[in-house]
Amino acid sequence: MSEKEMVSRSLMVRLVSLSIVMGLIGGTIAGRFTSPSSGTTLGPGQTIEERRFVEESDSIKAIEKVVPAVISIVATKDLQVFQQSGDPFAPFRNDPFFRQFGIPAPQQESEGESQPETRRQQVSGGTGFIVRADGLAVTNKHVVVDTEADYTALTNEGTEYDVEIISRDPLNDLAVIQLHVKKTDGSTESRSEEDKVFGDKPENLPAAVLGDSLTLQVGQHVLAIGNARGEYVNSVTSGIVSAIGRQIQASDKGGQFRETLSDLIQTDAAINFGNSGGPLVNLAGEVIGVNTAIDEGANGVGFAIPVSQIRPALASVEKLGRIVRPFLGVNHMLLDERGAEELKLEGVDHGALIVGDRSKKEFGVVPDSPAEKAGLKIDDVIIEVNGEEVTLKNTLQTIISKHAPGDKIHLKVWRDGKSIELEVELDELKPESLQPVE
Repeated sequence: MSEKEMVSRSLMVRLVSLSIVMGLIGGTIAGRFTSPSSGTTLGPGQTIEERRFVEESDSIKAIEKVVPAVISIVATKDLQVFQQSGDPFAPFRNDPFFRQFGIPAPQQESEGESQPETRRQQVSGGTGFIVRADGLAVTNKHVVVDTEADYTALTNEGTEYDVEIISRDPLNDLAVIQLHVKKTDGSTESRSEEDKVFGDKPENLPAAVLGDSLTLQVGQHVLAIGNARGEYVNSVTSGIVSAIGRQIQASDKGGQFRETLSDLIQTDAAINFGNSGGPLVNLAGEVIGVNTAIDEGANGVGFAIPVSQIRPALASVEKLGRIVRPFLGVNHMLLDERGAEELKLEGVDHGALIVGDRSKKEFGVVPDSPAEKAGLKIDDVIIEVNGEEVTLKNTLQTIISKHAPGDKIHLKVWRDGKSIELEVELDELKPESLQPVE
């Protein structure tokens, strides 16, 4: 074979090898833009559109799964109707607050005179969701806080049910309620909660599926569903999980409800007045929280109680007929490595730092509580409970909620640069335990 023929054959081998390599590379690239189901080649824009279509489909399926279990809750009560009598102070005479400014109480009516006229009126509205086919449901405590009001639930299909308040949570802004077939004789109206007579429990109602809030990730897509502003039934908003483990001071507009809420999910999904008590839902159509509060001074800042706090409440109602919470008795803030560095806490990078200001009646350790009896102090950091680490995701409240009053737990505490062990016997949380001590 001549030298020319050898060069020609070598060049051909190289060209064939190059064509094989380029074919493999081309096949790989083409595979990235090919729909696996149809074999159709997709451009970059088409890939984005397909991903968007999948996300929208997930949202639609999640909404369709949960909405049938969402209920609107309406509170009504008898309110006095003031007639036009020419007395400009008539609406204020029954209120002790205004009497301190010199407005006298209304005169006692003579025998035979008519009593003040009252009219049944809607006073508030909120949202809830059914968790059991017989009508057991969850809402916010502040939605059903008025013990003198009557409550009615309206399903997505438009069916009305009477509402019985089973239990208001002493710790969280939660309440467990029971739906009843509406009575036509008005026997649930204008009576105390203990005296009301309810109809039968419904059957085969759609119930929401509870998910897992402990696996939530910041950035995860969520949907908020509720009776927005008390007018727009089952409104849906979307957003992401903005943060977890938040603590806020919450209050309602009327001032009847005020408490500290911990271990909250922060979301930018719009939560409007009336959405309170509605579900926060993941894209699998599972409830991962209860919408409970908004920051009125900011846009896109809403909060939800995680489902990890709902499960123990429901289990307690199932077992005891009411919500019973274990009580440790500390006010705390959760730490991570960054937070510990900012506070110059050496040797610790996680846990629950006990905080308080006695001058403001904000006790880090509640007087006469299990925590005080065990010897816990302000500036202690609870880093473990029964060997379980306290973190932003696995909060102190979450861990304590797994226990019952009377349980003895072992705490690992960081104090003055060293670790100590303490044993605490949990008590039952009572509403008065959360009040400031004079």
